[in-house]
Amino acid sequence: MPQYALASVSSWAQPPARVLNVGSRHGPVYSSIKVRHDHLHQLSLLQDDWSDVGVTITSGLSSEFASYFSPNLADDPAALTVEALHPCALKAKAAKSDADNPTWSQAMNSPDSDKWFEAMEEELTTLEHDLAAWDLVPREPWMHVLPSTWAFHIKRFPNGLVKKFKARFCVRGDCQKEGIDFWETWPPVVQWSTVRLMMTLAAKLDLCSAQADITAAFVHADLEPGEQIFVRQPAGFQRDGDHVLSLKRTVYGLRQAPRSFFRYLSRSLTLHGLVQSDLDPCLFIGKHIIVVVYIDDLLFYSKSMDTIDSLISALHDEGIWIRKEGSAEGFLGVDVTRDTSSRRITLTQTGLTQRIVEALGLCSHSFTALSTPPESAPLPKDSEGDLASGAFNYAAVVGMLLYLSGHSRPDIAFAVHQCARYTFRPTRKHELALIRIGRYLKGTMDKGLILSPSDEARIDCFPDADFAGLYGHEDSQDPHCARSRTGFVILAFGCPVLWKSRLQTEIALSTMEAEYVALSTACKDLFPIVDMAKSFCLAIGLSCESVAQLHIKIHEDNVGALTLAGLEPRRMTPRSKHYAIKYHWFCEHVAARRVQLVKVETHNQLGDLFTKGLPFPAFSHLRSMLMGW
Repeated sequence: MPQYALASVSSWAQPPARVLNVGSRHGPVYSSIKVRHDHLHQLSLLQDDWSDVGVTITSGLSSEFASYFSPNLADDPAALTVEALHPCALKAKAAKSDADNPTWSQAMNSPDSDKWFEAMEEELTTLEHDLAAWDLVPREPWMHVLPSTWAFHIKRFPNGLVKKFKARFCVRGDCQKEGIDFWETWPPVVQWSTVRLMMTLAAKLDLCSAQADITAAFVHADLEPGEQIFVRQPAGFQRDGDHVLSLKRTVYGLRQAPRSFFRYLSRSLTLHGLVQSDLDPCLFIGKHIIVVVYIDDLLFYSKSMDTIDSLISALHDEGIWIRKEGSAEGFLGVDVTRDTSSRRITLTQTGLTQRIVEALGLCSHSFTALSTPPESAPLPKDSEGDLASGAFNYAAVVGMLLYLSGHSRPDIAFAVHQCARYTFRPTRKHELALIRIGRYLKGTMDKGLILSPSDEARIDCFPDADFAGLYGHEDSQDPHCARSRTGFVILAFGCPVLWKSRLQTEIALSTMEAEYVALSTACKDLFPIVDMAKSFCLAIGLSCESVAQLHIKIHEDNVGALTLAGLEPRRMTPRSKHYAIKYHWFCEHVAARRVQLVKVETHNQLGDLFTKGLPFPAFSHLRSMLMGW
């Protein structure tokens, strides 16, 4: 990759006083609300040791809420003082991560302003000199000039340590006009089931792997023919008076930039002999290599590292700024630990889990860990309940939990989905449910998903349903209370690759119907995974006989649904014909794909983890079967 010539950019930069160390004030400067958050975070009030707080004010908190925050309130009455002494205290902890994404003024007036300005110079040198992303032209009255902005971000390792200060020059895409500045915008992203399936096969077959990153990825793609986009010059780097940037490449922030780059990268990979999968557009399969694309992050798998290095070198020679970053570890914030001797891969997100616990304000030793994430009773709408206290950012915590549950912690998927339903109007009861999940995570901070593939070539699906689980817990006049819940998990070679927990879109009239709907829904994801696993096996050189011997089993614990799905010849019954068209479709695939429908005992039904709150013995047993701990 070309070396950066920072002097050329520095010659016309206008760094703020703090960067020049001229007349700058000491200490970080933020907006008024940020001063409050930053100041509060430094107070001992927010640390784990509460001994310096000598008063207790608990008025305004319900006894139920208080008991949840401190089960040993009599032993540690000061644990509630944070909420009582200052309403922004826990909110400050929830906003702690905002420092990783400062605004322009915050970055330029922070203690790390010199690092941020160096990152800006590096970014502009890349765009201006190395990629020739624009021309500087005089501004004309007829031009539709888009504003520009800076996006700052501290990149961290999965354990939370600082990796890099990143500054990104962006166009204000929100000011673009459809039909003038852009047309199509949608780009695909890889499904995590694809990533986990590939990791499972890599562990099973001892494949070589590598991760690569593309620097300034979006700017590699040229504007489409006929597109003409003008942008204001970047803040801190103004020159030549009233001039604007005439873009030649798709700079970050443009709505069409992700789509244009994906099309550019797809063409490059296709030219090197890889074929884009019909099952996942971000999956490219070659004769001896497989490439997984997630925007500008790439995963390579092959039997030989030389094959991977050869493709990376070819892409680099073609002009793609691709950089190899070692094996497939730390992919998209997930810490991937591979033990080649035991053929085991462990996925953890300790840093994100810690951030969730901090955002909920549960760092104090007075907040003990819980053994299960949800209560046994379902979480209702609670329309008449107390409003949320606002002690933490409910939506932000739900977002982090969804990312965690979807990547490395399927054990909390059901509990998180219950809370996510009420993101736009949470009550105190919903806050308590989030706190319970946080206390469960606090006790399992370093745990994750263990992928330990079996020797047998098999794919298993465990669908389950909870029939009208909310009925009796919500207003009986609300039709949503009669909806059943679908939950399922799909295992490839004994390792979970896909799991879901959701409410069914239609009201089932019986337990059998709810189970049958769950079975049909699971098959929508099961069959593509089967086809993908077969294509993977053929790509890495397994014989056709080995692929043909892939066993597919669906484990169902409801006898009625099992009988209906296995009827020969395929037919409707008087009690099932009303949902025949939508849910009987999978039956014709069962025989064609040689799928076995087998009865599973309820205590071994992994789908139960995704449909209902379980007592600890049952939860612990199923969690051990699913996650390996």
